[in-house]
Amino acid sequence: MVKLNKISLLSDRIIERHGKVMIMNPTLRILQLGITGIIIIIVAGLLIIALLTVIINNRKYRLRYRRFYRRFDKIITKKYNGNMLIENLINKYTVDNTNTYKSLKSKGKSLTKRYFEYYSKKLPELVLLKSYTTADKNRNELVIIIQDENERLLYQWTQSKKIKGLIKAINKYQMLTPMIAFLYELPLNINENKPYHLVNHENDNVISYEIVKNTKKSLKSYKKPKNSKSKNNKKDRGKKKK
Repeated sequence: MVKLNKISLLSDRIIERHGKVMIMNPTLRILQLGITGIIIIIVAGLLIIALLTVIINNRKYRLRYRRFYRRFDKIITKKYNGNMLIENLINKYTVDNTNTYKSLKSKGKSLTKRYFEYYSKKLPELVLLKSYTTADKNRNELVIIIQDENERLLYQWTQSKKIKGLIKAINKYQMLTPMIAFLYELPLNINENKPYHLVNHENDNVISYEIVKNTKKSLKSYKKPKNSKSKNNKKDRGKKKK
């Protein structure tokens, strides 16, 4: 009986395949995987770790963005409410009807400047944090655009220009109250990934925004259609003269 048991144990470990005897010892099975198999296991493990890291980081960025947006929304509703500011400016601090920053009294200028300073600081932060929750993290720069009724670019604001550039554009194009209203509504539209534009019915100028990778390239993209049209017009005129 003992001999039979030994023979059966040996037969379990020996398999004849194509006339060759292969030993199926458990330790040798691991060796038979070879270097390729071990590399595949290691790579698969690293991929799983990387995937888990991405998922954890994305969740962390989303939570951070949500906290920032909620706090931002509460503050602008209470302290930097555009509708309330416009009402106060019209009723108390406006000298004339030009709808410019320079037409305000000193108190009105102070309130408005504080309003613009807050939004010019917090809106780019909102856009940057929002970009970390999207697939294209390089699209993280805010551009505020003023165009005329024919969609011709009049002015483009970026964070580098600060509020001085914004106030100059407001004075030049008489866009004080539209700009205040636009900034107040902009965070909600950024949060919901919605396009947003506001028309100044006094002169039909339009304020809109874009989130871009490079603000310099976005400015060129607005100038290209105008240049191409002018070139085509010159060609057409040249043909007519001939």
